[in-house]
Amino acid sequence: MQGALLLWREMLKPAICFIDDSDFEHELVREEIAPVASSLDFIQAYTFEEAETLLAKRVPALFLLDLWGNDITVTEPRITTRKELNEKIQGFNTLEYVFEDLDDFKGDVINEYLKRFFSIIDGWRSLFEEVCDRVGQNRKYGLFNLRQVRKYYPGVPAVFYTRKSLISDAVAMFKAGADGLFIKPTGSNDQDTHCLTRESAPKLVKELLSIQC
Repeated sequence: MQGALLLWREMLKPAICFIDDSDFEHELVREEIAPVASSLDFIQAYTFEEAETLLAKRVPALFLLDLWGNDITVTEPRITTRKELNEKIQGFNTLEYVFEDLDDFKGDVINEYLKRFFSIIDGWRSLFEEVCDRVGQNRKYGLFNLRQVRKYYPGVPAVFYTRKSLISDAVAMFKAGADGLFIKPTGSNDQDTHCLTRESAPKLVKELLSIQC
């Protein structure tokens, strides 16, 4: 009887359905985020199909979706070798390019400086996307889950909670109709990431509550 009562009380809480394909990310939600969200019930799944099963006929207040995940269409994923990477970065701009003749530049020096600096970042950003695609990781996972949410749970907000996303991903997710974007804290190692997630959890939960209310 007591167990049934506790279950009933949990069912009365607004549910946040978290879909992510990583064990580590589920661990972070379970250990660092859910404990500071006593007013919410976190339902955690690895796929949209699993989420539907766990939800049964229950309609969540919000879907919290990972963006990057395994691309099943990449049948032979592989890590780009160090040799290949070294070859690809040979043509990248360097700090020498950023500061070359900058003192003599005629015009908007600050804008020119930032454009040159960004050219370095843009090269690495493109390379990052390339190596991720080759290893079978991209935004198809999250965008598929968003489409399923829109199809089967119309009207329920869906936001992304992601770590590796780039500006091109943000454009894609908002074109697809996402209701928001939150960045996963990233530490120098797993323990540090746990700590940073714990620190940021109250703010994240507050923002999630403001969306689902």
